[in-house]
Amino acid sequence: MRLFWFELKKIFSWKLILLLGIVNFLLFYLLLDSRLEYFPNGRPAKDLYAIEKQLIPLYGAQINEEEYQDIKRLYEERVRVADKIFASDPEAKELGISNYQDFRQIELNQGELADYSSNLKFYEVKDILWELQAWESLIEGYESREESLEGDIAQTTGARQEVFQRLLENETYSFYSDVVTMDFKNYKTNLAIIVWISVAILLSLVYVRDTRAKLVPLQYTSKEGRATYKVKWWAGMTAATVLSVALTLFYMALYWTNGTQTHFGLPLSSFGWFTHWYDMTFLQYIVLSIGMIFFFSLLLSGLSLAISTMAPNTIVLIGVQIPVIFIMIAGVSRYLIHDMINVFRPQVLTPVATGVFLIATVLTVWLVWRREMKRNII
Repeated sequence: MRLFWFELKKIFSWKLILLLGIVNFLLFYLLLDSRLEYFPNGRPAKDLYAIEKQLIPLYGAQINEEEYQDIKRLYEERVRVADKIFASDPEAKELGISNYQDFRQIELNQGELADYSSNLKFYEVKDILWELQAWESLIEGYESREESLEGDIAQTTGARQEVFQRLLENETYSFYSDVVTMDFKNYKTNLAIIVWISVAILLSLVYVRDTRAKLVPLQYTSKEGRATYKVKWWAGMTAATVLSVALTLFYMALYWTNGTQTHFGLPLSSFGWFTHWYDMTFLQYIVLSIGMIFFFSLLLSGLSLAISTMAPNTIVLIGVQIPVIFIMIAGVSRYLIHDMINVFRPQVLTPVATGVFLIATVLTVWLVWRREMKRNII
């Protein structure tokens, strides 16, 4: 046990902790900071989010016809506010715009009218116009809910078609936008990248440091013998687990500050831009995503320790780690984290790819352990 704590302390050296701090600082500002500072990003995403925070506590996930009429009345109240703005605007009167409905008819190629519309939206930034656009997006989506699902059914086949067919038969219609869920998908993908890079840095030198210093023969002929290798391995996996949990908790605590808790209890089927193979609540989806990130973090930990065992020097270590990290970023984070249950990815992709990755990692670790237990130290 003393050796275990000694190795764990050696892994968490102050130099490595400082390096991880610098790397996380840079990656945070590169990948996550803007998603926290500018959420929701752009218009009408900001307005959709504000409206949804207003509606979800009142109506929940599924909107019935009576509730829809209430929502339309809320929209019409905001239209009347816009009507007053246009009625009191001298420029609108000159252009023949007396109310919001006149404004809605403006086409992008209508010269002065188009300039007036752009000026209101992008320069004077009349928030009410963006807000009404968001209301209309939700209302139009509700009114075309059946036609939308029927179109999806017509354009798909097999298991995907069955998902859309089941939603239509059960009258499970989406109403809200995917502003919140899409933001989380991007956030968790970048979170995974930060955690995995940190784990790779933490464990890369666990064995290669001793190999470079020619300490392995001394360790294997000591009292502990080849058990030293196993102790260092478990110390490395423990360190990776601690780091992964700490970073995930820290970055998810930052995500909590976005204030998206109003959406946590909604099923994924209530969000309208994407369909998923399995219908779960948004909170359950968050928990599943964190679990997948942690699972792949453990697999990467095993691979990193195996690479550190085999690499004769730091240059070779870096040369092997780079393609592994590239696969994690370009492949695993995109397909198995970001789109893990997206209906437009094959349903078997996540379980099969995850299983292949697990088998490959376990096989690699087993071969490396077997080699070390039989290694000639003379």
